[in-house]
Amino acid sequence: MRKPIILLAMAMLMTSSFACCIFPTIPNIDLPDVNINVPTIDVGPLEEREETIPTEDVESATVDVLFGAGDLHVEAGEPGNLLQGTFSYNVEAWEPTITFEDGELTIRQGDQNQDWGIPSSSVRNTWELAFSPEVPLAINLDLGAGDGELNFTDLQITDLDLDFGAGDFDVRFDEPNPAELERLVVDAGASQLDMDGLGNASPEEMVVTGGVGDITLDCSGDWARSATIDVSAGVGALTLRLPDRVGARVTVTDGLSSVSAPDFERSGDAYTNDAYGETDVELDIRVSAGVGQISLVESSGE
Repeated sequence: MRKPIILLAMAMLMTSSFACCIFPTIPNIDLPDVNINVPTIDVGPLEEREETIPTEDVESATVDVLFGAGDLHVEAGEPGNLLQGTFSYNVEAWEPTITFEDGELTIRQGDQNQDWGIPSSSVRNTWELAFSPEVPLAINLDLGAGDGELNFTDLQITDLDLDFGAGDFDVRFDEPNPAELERLVVDAGASQLDMDGLGNASPEEMVVTGGVGDITLDCSGDWARSATIDVSAGVGALTLRLPDRVGARVTVTDGLSSVSAPDFERSGDAYTNDAYGETDVELDIRVSAGVGQISLVESSGE
């Protein structure tokens, strides 16, 4: 799927603005003209496909989604269907394959080893995936380039692993998770990532890795227990929205980032809110920063 190439290209573009401020100007050098033929993806007629897998006697399931490029939408669907999916695409090689066996549901885009070339503006690939709210799910999403709206509200999430490539992705938890989520792992890649209502997901442990791009982690919601959150930020802005009714301690180490935390008390590398040490539920957040801006924002209410 050429994800490393996509990430490298995004990194080069987004770090150029930092480089011009840090390094001296390099004189112009005359280089020979080089013609490179870059293959593009063959586009055909738009195909539409629907796939439904009934819940039947499924007690729990593991869901693996391997999505290369395009638009991805995830939400809760009808209780009687483990999966109700709608797929629209105009690249024949991107036809999805769906398998369900022994409690493992796999949704895969085309041949992951095929060299498809560079997508043009005429390429279309949209997946709309709805999962049963009655089945506990361990979800692994491996997403390449594109946009994603991932709304996990009402789903029973027991494990969640999100691996993003390059694009713009929104992740939501609007209501408390009916299941117990032990671990939430996120690799933001070269994406702009917004995660809302993390308190409703209420993971005991959360690990976020950022490459190149802006990340917003909104920790509002109904925290069921204390949690540790490890964030390794790359190049870009990191915003942490922390509820004032939950004790929070944020430790920032390394990197060239500046920290804005007007409502937090600072002691060395640690920033705490007024509720820290006063509440049963507390957030221990460790940030390893790269280059960019870190903003700690205290929010009222839920």
